[in-house]
Formats: sequence, C-alpha cells, structure tokens
Amino acid sequence: MESIITAATVLTMYFNAINSNDVNYMYNGDMEDGIVNKIEVYERNDNQQMEQKMEYCYEYDEQGRLTNKEMLTWDEAKKEWAKSSRLTYKYYKNGYNVEVSYWNADKQQYDLPTEVTLYRSQAPSLTTVKTYKMNDKQDNMYLTSSMIMMEPLDSRLLANK
Repeated sequence: MESIITAATVLTMYFNAINSNDVNYMYNGDMEDGIVNKIEVYERNDNQQMEQKMEYCYEYDEQGRLTNKEMLTWDEAKKEWAKSSRLTYKYYKNGYNVEVSYWNADKQQYDLPTEVTLYRSQAPSLTTVKTYKMNDKQDNMYLTSSMIMMEPLDSRLLANK
C-alpha cells in the first residue's frame, strides 16, 4: 500500500502551510534532522497581533512512519498548552488504521478511540476505506461510512498520446 504517512509527508504539509497566502495564520515548526516534531500555529486577532492557537506534536516509528499526531490548544487563562485530541496510526501488511481519541482532563489520559478509520489495499490502485464510530450506549463501534478509492492508472500506461 503506497499511501503511508511518513516524516516526509508531514514535512511537505508543513512547507505547504508556511508558504500559503493566508496572512491570518503563522506557523513555527520544530525540526530535527529534517523531521517535523512540532508545529505551533498562531492566529491574527482583531488587534492584528498574533496569538497562540494550536500545537501539533508528531511521533514516528523506526521506519519513519507517523504513529501519533497530538493536538493541543492554547489555554489563555493558564498560559499553557492543553491536550485536546490525538490521532494514532497503526500499520498493517495491507493498510493502516487511524484512531481518534480525546483527552480526558479528569483522568489525565486519552480516552479510548471514539472513531477508527481503516484503509486497506485490496488490489493495485484500489483501497477500501471504512469508518467506525463509538456507540457509547452499547459500548461498541458501528460503521458510519464505507467507500472504495481508485487511484489513477496514468503512471502505469505504456504509451502516451
């Protein structure tokens, strides 16, 4: 399966963000050896000053694949970053899962995932995507969407027009 999120993918997303024409946001990235570890997002307020808005923290496995993306929001009262949510990436032979979890301030830990999306390679250029959400009343997950993605086959053509 070709669409795995790597350190290079995160780096590309960072460079796209900082090169955008949106003057209401500013991005400050923390990089080490070409790998983005953290991105702070600042937003222009009504007084035209930049304020802290979001912080994204990234973790990778030994193969350079993204394993966690943690989102923090700025707590103006406490003047510190507060954990908000986390995307966890789990890789398998034929695809990967993305799990969404939210921070539980009372327990000081992330709750169990509320949503899981499964990406599975079924054939070259054919991927199934299924999303499940948590049913709190029954303590199980239910399917909310299912689709098939077909990638363009242009790169596999033997002749050009």
